[in-house]
Amino acid sequence: MKQKEIVLGHLKSMGFDPVELGSFGCAFNYEEINYLYMPDEDDENFLRIAIPHIFEVNDENRVVVFDAMHDSSLLVKYAKVCIMYEGAVWAIYEHRLTSLDNLQELLEHIINVLETTAHIFYKKVNGEEIVDYRNESEQKFDDELEEELQKLLDNIEIEEEFN
Repeated sequence: MKQKEIVLGHLKSMGFDPVELGSFGCAFNYEEINYLYMPDEDDENFLRIAIPHIFEVNDENRVVVFDAMHDSSLLVKYAKVCIMYEGAVWAIYEHRLTSLDNLQELLEHIINVLETTAHIFYKKVNGEEIVDYRNESEQKFDDELEEELQKLLDNIEIEEEFN
């Protein structure tokens, strides 16, 4: 059975009503948000789901949008925010499927992460403050990692000065 049939079967069993959009994929709606499942016929292990066209980019808002995209992509694991087709912001989740994946749990996770990503993007683009939802140990790890990376960069610069 092909990935598309399996994913659509899971989405239907989860209560969604996916609508075929030809070669572009399948759309489904959850809590008034439209999602797009985009199968890749050439790679059965590649899973991509997106919230398309969450915000329109124009010359007046481009800098604010880029900042919001950057911050959103950094704050949320697994999802990215990017500009697609004709200047629209999309939230996208990509995953390499393995035989160990529980597809229903994965789909629930993807939908939740994308919803969170879009929410954070909207708050950021509107200039609202985002409370860092990561737990304290994750923040400490990130801070320690950043400190270690800075030390490595400093050492590289020192070694380059002596060479």
